[in-house]
Amino acid sequence: MIDHLSLITGNAGKAAEYAELLEMPVTPVQEDLLEIQSLDVEEVVRHKAHDAYLAHGAPVLVDDTALTLLAWNGLPGALIVWFLKARGVEGLLTMAAEETDRTATVTTAIGYADAHGVQVFTGNLHGALTRTPRGTNGFGYDSIFVPDGHDRTYAEMTPEEKNELSHRRLAVNALRTGLGLTTETNA
Repeated sequence: MIDHLSLITGNAGKAAEYAELLEMPVTPVQEDLLEIQSLDVEEVVRHKAHDAYLAHGAPVLVDDTALTLLAWNGLPGALIVWFLKARGVEGLLTMAAEETDRTATVTTAIGYADAHGVQVFTGNLHGALTRTPRGTNGFGYDSIFVPDGHDRTYAEMTPEEKNELSHRRLAVNALRTGLGLTTETNA
């Protein structure tokens, strides 16, 4: 039975979020890993999890996220972090200003690696890109993504509201099931 996990990240807040979602201790571990560049977030995570396990020598979690726009045939995908670094949220909205179809999907892929290999678990949430940033909570593209069935961006939601429906929650649920961490009391 797994009762503790290490997450490859330099972000203690992300490890705390995973600890809350997984209902177990998650320790942040900083590893300087080479990250392949691909639109496919699962491919990025599979490679990163394999390398993280080799470097760490113990079971590890890694994650990555993607934001894809239907009108852009899957861009920026897993390259979203580079789009945001280069242009920021406002720049991304400027690039998408002429798009009438603002359909977007956000995806989290979580890689778990141990001596038996790598398993990848994903969570996808469909929604739309806003025309202007809204809200002050969260990070990254949270201020410009509205999940289907909602009228607020992630950044306009409380962290608890976001965690209940987010793509990360869906990926964690898949991870819990895949690793046998789901029990009657937390299913």
